[in-house]
Amino acid sequence: MLKQVSVILLLGASFPAMSLAADNGAIRSITLSSGGLAEVSRAAGVNSDGVIRIEVPLDQVDDILKSLVVSGSVGSVAGMSLAGPQPLQETFKGLPFSLEALSSVPSLLTSMQGAKVSVTSGGKTVEGNILGIEARKADEKAPAYLLTVIDKDGAVETLALGEDASVRLDDPNMRAKLAKAAAAIARGKNDRTRAIDIKVNGVKNSGDVGLTYVVPSPIWKTAYKVVIQGNDKARLQAWTVLENASGEDWEGIKLTLTSAEPVTLKQGLHQLYWRERQEVPVNTASNNVPDPDSGDLSNRRRLASNAEERAAPAPAKAMMGGVSRKAYAADELESPVAPMQIATANPTAATESDISATFELPGTYDLANGDTLSVPIMDAEVEADMVDMYRAGSALRNPIAAVMLKNTTAVSMPAGILTLYDGKTGYIGDSQLSALPKDDTRLASFATDRKVSISEQQTPTEEVASLKVSDGLMNAVVKYRQTTTYTVSGALDGERTVIIEHPIRDGWSFSSAESFGKTATHQRLKVVVPAGTEKTLTAVDEQLQSNGYALVDAEPDMVLGWAASTHDKALTDKLTNLAEARRKQVAAQNDLASFDSELEKITSEQERIRRNIGAVPENSDLKKRYLKALADSEDQITAVDQKRTAMQEDSDRLGDQVAEIIRTF
Repeated sequence: MLKQVSVILLLGASFPAMSLAADNGAIRSITLSSGGLAEVSRAAGVNSDGVIRIEVPLDQVDDILKSLVVSGSVGSVAGMSLAGPQPLQETFKGLPFSLEALSSVPSLLTSMQGAKVSVTSGGKTVEGNILGIEARKADEKAPAYLLTVIDKDGAVETLALGEDASVRLDDPNMRAKLAKAAAAIARGKNDRTRAIDIKVNGVKNSGDVGLTYVVPSPIWKTAYKVVIQGNDKARLQAWTVLENASGEDWEGIKLTLTSAEPVTLKQGLHQLYWRERQEVPVNTASNNVPDPDSGDLSNRRRLASNAEERAAPAPAKAMMGGVSRKAYAADELESPVAPMQIATANPTAATESDISATFELPGTYDLANGDTLSVPIMDAEVEADMVDMYRAGSALRNPIAAVMLKNTTAVSMPAGILTLYDGKTGYIGDSQLSALPKDDTRLASFATDRKVSISEQQTPTEEVASLKVSDGLMNAVVKYRQTTTYTVSGALDGERTVIIEHPIRDGWSFSSAESFGKTATHQRLKVVVPAGTEKTLTAVDEQLQSNGYALVDAEPDMVLGWAASTHDKALTDKLTNLAEARRKQVAAQNDLASFDSELEKITSEQERIRRNIGAVPENSDLKKRYLKALADSEDQITAVDQKRTAMQEDSDRLGDQVAEIIRTF
């Protein structure tokens, strides 16, 4: 095999290797957002030329160009510069040979046709300008290449290129271009970073400026540990889980977490875009588990109507109706050991803003690139009540045991997974916790309560709410009602507080004596069920529908229904008379339809007889029979037609009566 170009370049001019090493400056702090971005603040090292150089991963360049801010009380920013997105391709645009031409001696010499070279192979040397390369098949393994040059005296010489072939470029300019290409290839082999030079004016030392920018980062997660303590209280610890995927180690940095979910956009700023232009041709050419609780929306009304309650939240018993915890303690084996305690977490500075909560972690942290860190961000006692939760339409008749948590920490908590412990019995289940604003509540469901069963029965009814007649039209407002009865069979060994979630029906009103707030999708009902008893809860959904009916076409039974539903005696009498007149009219219309059907049947039979008459011999007995049958059918048609005429007159008379009654409304 022929030598590669990388060997040949040893004969060319030497060149210095470009260094991308840069002192990025120490990271001072990082703020991680729930939007999947990290705000990085770092010290800026300014060199003697007034340039800040940072080296960043190639996939972060777009975001840094978008978001980089130079901060400081002195100086000004003159601009930023960095290598383009495709330096290798851009380099070869200005060279007389392509990247592929450097793969072998024959391809390089072919691309440099006309250049002056000195080539040695097999002990023979030729000098001159390249005329061309000819490929000849020497054997089955590889072709042989024959170089042809013309020397200074005009003589044409050839040289078979072997594995020992070496090339010397006699043109210094061509040697420099080849060296430039080799340097670009060397850089392109490790094209995963970019050195960004930031030119600043008027800065005397590095302590005067800092850099802040926003780059993608893994979303930080939240894991909650909740220990039910009794007395309607629980100990809640929130831990964050985060990763360093920045491409560099974190050493002694300040970490801050924010639950904000900002609008995050990206754009390929470090890419080449060309405006498409219309080409004008020249004449010679052409050219895409239970759901987490979403909260009780009625809390907003309660908080808005009671300023004192906002300042001092009501005790959990008032909120939950004084739910007893003894029933749940009876469900598990009581342990004589002391109640579970969890270690106190380091204090985290938590602050609340209009749209998010911010958690400033204490101290500083070291975290190697690619490693994971988990630290507590909240440790507080919150209000907690044990309840059973049942959602209408569930495939299971048993409710789900849940804890109603009220956020009394004065700061909103982000969504996360939740692990629940009973202070006496230990682990009792897991749950999902959706984002929990301060002073709001969430149901955290964690286990099935098989000691309680719930059945539901739906009873639909409808009644006329009002009737109004105008211009021969009856406008009937009908009230549709669906009554759902929930029967709760309580546990034999303890009291339960049961919350039932009843679906909200768009366009329907809701009422229930057991109403207890609502979520975005469900109304809530609540009942306390003593041990060994049954309780029923009733939910009523109602909707008014207005329908218009033409009285002249109204069905008699419908009209009688209207007459029975109104309390206006005069209207009742008119509707009753109309129903009777419509009943007689409908009967007459049905008789007319029967006569029409009979006439159609006789006429069809006549057609059959006529066809048969034409098919039998003249004066035959069969033809005589057919003629008699035809005469009989004519008599039948006459009789039926007379009856129909009389019935039509009767129907018209009844229609006039209906119209006259309607005119009296």
